[in-house]
Amino acid sequence: MPDDSSQDQPPVYTFQGSTPAEVPLEIARIHHQEAKQLLNSAQDSLAAGRQEEANLLMHLAASRKQTADEFEKVARGEASDPIVTEILDWQEDIAVNYVPYQSTYVAPDDGPPVEVPKKPKTPTDIFLGFLAWVGGWFA
Repeated sequence: MPDDSSQDQPPVYTFQGSTPAEVPLEIARIHHQEAKQLLNSAQDSLAAGRQEEANLLMHLAASRKQTADEFEKVARGEASDPIVTEILDWQEDIAVNYVPYQSTYVAPDDGPPVEVPKKPKTPTDIFLGFLAWVGGWFA
C-alpha cells in the first residue's frame, strides 16, 4: 500500500495574496527541491550501473538548479523573469531568421478554366426528383 504522507503536508503552491518577491522565491524553492530529487535519482542510477541515465539526471538537476538561481535573482530584483526573457529571445530569433513564404507555383496562362458540361436529365432523374420532393412533404 503506498505511503500517502503528502496529504499531511501544507500545499506547495500558495501564490494568492503573496507579495511579488515571494512568488519567485517559492518557484525557486520548488526548483531546488526538484534538483535535489534529480541528484538523488542520479546517484541511485549510478549505483545501479546506469551511467547514461545518471548523466541525464545530473544534467536535468543542473538545469533545475540554474533556473532556481535565476528565480532567486528575480526575487532580489537583480534580473527579470527568466521565462519572459526566454520567450522574448525566442521571438527575436524568429524575427531575425524569418524568411517569408514564396510560392513556386506558376499558374498556366491558358485562360479561364474549362467548364464541364452538365449531364442532361433523363426522365428517370426527373421522376426520382419529384418523388423526393413529394416525400419531403410527409417527412
